[in-house]
Amino acid sequence: MKVAVVGAGGIGGYYGALLQRTGHNVTFLARGAHLAAMRDRGLRLESVGLPEPLQMRVRATDRPEEVGPVDLALFAVKSYDTDTTAQLLAPLLGGETAVLTLQNGVENIERLSERIGRRYVLGGACYVFAAIASPGVITHTGGPGRVVIGELDGRVTPRVQAIRDAFAATGVPVELSAQILAALWEKYLFITAQGGMTALTRLPIGIIRQSPTTMEMYLDVASEVARVGRAHGVPIPEGERDRVRRGADSLNPNSLSSLYTDLVRGRRMELEALPGYAVRLGQRHQIPTPMCRAIYAALLPYDEAARQGGPRLEAQGP
Repeated sequence: MKVAVVGAGGIGGYYGALLQRTGHNVTFLARGAHLAAMRDRGLRLESVGLPEPLQMRVRATDRPEEVGPVDLALFAVKSYDTDTTAQLLAPLLGGETAVLTLQNGVENIERLSERIGRRYVLGGACYVFAAIASPGVITHTGGPGRVVIGELDGRVTPRVQAIRDAFAATGVPVELSAQILAALWEKYLFITAQGGMTALTRLPIGIIRQSPTTMEMYLDVASEVARVGRAHGVPIPEGERDRVRRGADSLNPNSLSSLYTDLVRGRRMELEALPGYAVRLGQRHQIPTPMCRAIYAALLPYDEAARQGGPRLEAQGP
């Protein structure tokens, strides 16, 4: 299978490396120091799921026209880069190309569909903690790596079966979903709680679990997102608090989130795609979202400072 990894950060780098290791023709689209490092030294994957680090030579470029049409475009850029990066996809698209979004949030499918055509887009949800540790180096620190994918109309097509088989061959758990939008929302309510609360408290999930009051807020965030989703017409099953608690209990006590990592490193966060979207959609459907609003309001000044490129905000003493 010919694969283009569009956004070779933590998620794209992790799955792209595994796909290349199992024999697929993979090209990584990246930029800056990360691209330079991959061209010079290759890509290194340090994973809790591998007995030793995986070091490989890779094809890497910032020019999609050098790649041409592919079978699979693994779309893994940050949500705030969806619109600009989607404009670069045209050279990668062929008759049966699948653009599989493995991004955080639930807006990306519609935004991608508007820009390249709905027939190309597959929905995907992945459950993994992976990040760029340094240029050319990806670290996978936790999460099962599970991937859920599906055609937007629920059909089981030859292309989605081929992609399922390709992921399965890497050893990660993978499943097809006939209701991929509901699956995306299930992940969304979990990562909004995990991301929002670890960033707000600056604490890992193990400490959050030890505080009944703090853990209750964590679950309140998930319930707010679920209520908003149901009002928006998404068939989210009841009992989300129990499901999210089980998910939180399964995490390594030291687990944080990409929202936390971006915050403490002074980088732009996916704030608008996570609690921000729940707040906006809640306003549209007249569903109160006080917990999501509190997280959004508390983190917004840091995100605005990162977007404007000014000095990094630090906590001030008396």
